[in-house]
Amino acid sequence: MQDRIGFTDDSSRGKFFAEAKEAAGLKTWKEFSEILGLCKSVFQRYFYGLLLLPQDLFEKLLSFLPAERQDFFSGKVFKKAKNWGAAKGGRVLFEKYPEEFKKRRENGLKKLKELGIAGGKIKSEIDKNIPLSEELCEFVGAFIGDGFLGGMKTVGISGNSDLDKEYLGFQMKNINLLFGLEGKIFKRTNSKSVELRFNSKRFCEFMIDRFGFPKGVKTYTVKIPEEILNSEEKFVFAAIRGIFDTDGCVFLDRRKIYKKPYPRISLQIVSKNLAEQLFVVLSRTFSVYKGFNASRQSHYIEVYGIEQLQKWMRLIGFSNERNLRKVREASGETRTRDLLITNQLRYYCATEA
Repeated sequence: MQDRIGFTDDSSRGKFFAEAKEAAGLKTWKEFSEILGLCKSVFQRYFYGLLLLPQDLFEKLLSFLPAERQDFFSGKVFKKAKNWGAAKGGRVLFEKYPEEFKKRRENGLKKLKELGIAGGKIKSEIDKNIPLSEELCEFVGAFIGDGFLGGMKTVGISGNSDLDKEYLGFQMKNINLLFGLEGKIFKRTNSKSVELRFNSKRFCEFMIDRFGFPKGVKTYTVKIPEEILNSEEKFVFAAIRGIFDTDGCVFLDRRKIYKKPYPRISLQIVSKNLAEQLFVVLSRTFSVYKGFNASRQSHYIEVYGIEQLQKWMRLIGFSNERNLRKVREASGETRTRDLLITNQLRYYCATEA
């Protein structure tokens, strides 16, 4: 029995399969599954992450790629021991003997209390020196856009219950993979507001000590942490993606002067510091418009046009389906290279026309 390989995020898995197929010189997924010796249904389960890849199959797929991409994707995976599925057997036993499991659990909690662990709970440790990653920087960006610290006990991100619930689920999964923290999504009563919350004092301390976020209101002063701003471009762009996925939008101008809906990537924020940072960074690559809305006392950043949108998708992209939906409408499905539909999030990878 072989070890099993999984990807840390759905987007990387989709790109891995797409690049391997392209490198193999094949046009269809059917051809690709056949050279791998897999039937359609099994191949699809690997493709959508419903099954982890056997070690030898992962290495075979990896062999199609150039060395640089092999190194890249090798850093996007995790490994499970060959006997990890034994946990399923434990669940079966629990269903058969629930009272016995309950008794043993109570004995275990009693032992933990005797060891001085309050409430029988082991507190999750947060590695405050964890290296920057795109996933971490994207979460920081989302926190900048619509996040909050609650009483030094909660790290949260707010959103719209109709438009952002999938995206918050995506961020919840990222933090679980990074820190092992379990988040919960709450919908406010009689409101369209929904919140992703991590109840962890250590996570609060991490956001304050590592990235310098204030304990109180951050609306007027928030900015991209210097550590990220001075890091690799991919980390800066990941943070910007998080900001625009929470506090920004893709707007389609449907006035008759345009033959097709004219796309605008738009962001309105109160923080002058953040507006200046974004303008400086984005102006290096994009045609950026900025201004100040006196009636709303807010700064706006905008990127116009289909060519600029396509460049944005190549370099920065979106992870929030409400923005991806507008991108698809503006660009048309013929401009997409890959459209991956998963239970939590749809990833859209745009290419040049």
